[in-house]
Amino acid sequence: MERGAEEIYELGELVLGEFERVAKKIGEMLEGGETVLLFGDLGSGKTTFVKSMADGLGINRDYVRSPTFNIVNSYPRRSSRKEENENSTEVERPGLIHVDLYRVSSEEELLDLALHDLVDRDTVVAVEWPELYVRYVSQPYLTVRLEHCDESKRSMRIEAHGRKMRTLLNRLVMIIDEDIRKEGE
Repeated sequence: MERGAEEIYELGELVLGEFERVAKKIGEMLEGGETVLLFGDLGSGKTTFVKSMADGLGINRDYVRSPTFNIVNSYPRRSSRKEENENSTEVERPGLIHVDLYRVSSEEELLDLALHDLVDRDTVVAVEWPELYVRYVSQPYLTVRLEHCDESKRSMRIEAHGRKMRTLLNRLVMIIDEDIRKEGE
């Protein structure tokens, strides 16, 4: 994994299980108010990433569907149990707004969607095909670039925008490095 001055993390080729674990871990770390922009060709894993991220948010991944035709799907906030040192507490997790802009072909159509109205501190917004939207997104946000390597592997590159997301990615890298160290033992 390489880290550049721009806060870019190259995770390289990941088997699907690793790919899904990284996305789920990101979901676990999100607090609400963040946007995740997903770039990649058809079949690169954008919807799989969102499903795994939703799982990390406490949302049943089986309910998450690509909103290709309705453009926006919404999944409400959830309460979940957090276990810490024999103590269990109820934690409110952010909701998820899943946007697929594949069928949106103009800036006028994009602006009519009023996506900025969907962003709040209680929700995470995940946007597939964000090419038209990227100029309107505000920090904090992640840019995730995905590539299909073969049927069982995807490559992932993550860019952090804003201090909150740089902190999240630094924590994510420490967790991944720790997991790699444990596997090597």
